[in-house]
Amino acid sequence: MHVTIDNMSAFFILLLILVTFMGYIIPTAYLSFTTAREHQLEEVAQAIMDKVLLSTGIPEDWGDILKIQDSSQLLSFGLQKAGSEPYVLDMDKVLRMINIGGGQLPETVQIDAWTVARLLGLENKYGFSIRITPALNLTASVVGYYNFKGGVQVPSMVEVTVKTYEGRPAVSANLTGVYVFMIIDRDQGQDVCYVDYVFKTSPVRIDGRASLDFTDLLRDAETGVKNIQKSFSALIVYADYFGIRAVNSSMLGETDILNGTTVDDYLILSIEGSLEIPAARHLRNQTALANPPYYVYLSTFRNETNGESGLVINKGSKNYRVYRITSTIDEDVAFMMLPVKYRGKYYVATFYRPPSVTICQTGMASGNIKTSVLKRMVKIGSFHYVFEIRVWRWAE
Repeated sequence: MHVTIDNMSAFFILLLILVTFMGYIIPTAYLSFTTAREHQLEEVAQAIMDKVLLSTGIPEDWGDILKIQDSSQLLSFGLQKAGSEPYVLDMDKVLRMINIGGGQLPETVQIDAWTVARLLGLENKYGFSIRITPALNLTASVVGYYNFKGGVQVPSMVEVTVKTYEGRPAVSANLTGVYVFMIIDRDQGQDVCYVDYVFKTSPVRIDGRASLDFTDLLRDAETGVKNIQKSFSALIVYADYFGIRAVNSSMLGETDILNGTTVDDYLILSIEGSLEIPAARHLRNQTALANPPYYVYLSTFRNETNGESGLVINKGSKNYRVYRITSTIDEDVAFMMLPVKYRGKYYVATFYRPPSVTICQTGMASGNIKTSVLKRMVKIGSFHYVFEIRVWRWAE
């Protein structure tokens, strides 16, 4: 009897030791395994970031839609601008990879996200998201209007908020606002398009805001107009915060806007339903190109829809109108606008280079999926952006 009790006691003690040991060793081993997998994920993300930012891709000028017309012709993916310093990206390459949000090119010339994944070696094992965002967050709101004769009301005073990428007020940043004003005026029975602009500068206050007043431009413009049919106002804001430069563009409370896309020297407008976009033949053939912080210039354009670029973009579907600017678009051009008339109504076609947020992504990383996130400051032209890469495993 005493032997049986002694054996049972020894067994329970041994079982207690074993349970205690397993309770310690299993979580420790699992933690080490999980840490190793997460560390491996970070290495994958770092390798992808280096590949995307420090290589041009093959061919190195694949941003040119006439040389690389579709994804099948791209042999290697990289966003670096050929011949540039590290972490300087090519504008046209960035524009061609957007597949989420505004600024997407037609699918026929877009480099789709699954092709990017294949060229980066991710294939079906990893998902990824690339996001490129201005290094400064610039937003503008209209706080005052100017009333033209005839009852036409035009935005005249704007308040701009400037914040860092982390969301803090960018106190003492140097802000420049370029106000572009387009008027459709009727003179002696003919419609004429006038474009004028002015820039104002202001330091950013402690609350991260700055006020810009463009009343003088509008007052001067009123003296020369006869009978305003339509007006459009755009604001391009540029900020320099201790060497970090960013830009953002927006139309000021306008309607009748056609949002287009751009790559190389081409302007692309989608034809939706029965609305066909003519080549603005009833107006002056001119496009306003804003090159912040101080410069706006005009250029004419050619209708390329039936030419070589039109064939590349339309691929026989004829869903787009394609125009080509006759002068080379400067790398720092941030915004373009051109007037369009259709069935007696006036529109303005707008083009942003690049959009405020650029996204290329395969699927979604939702739920409890572990992701590795890396960020890096880059440049596109003269402006700074934050490049963010997210990577996750599909199997999780």
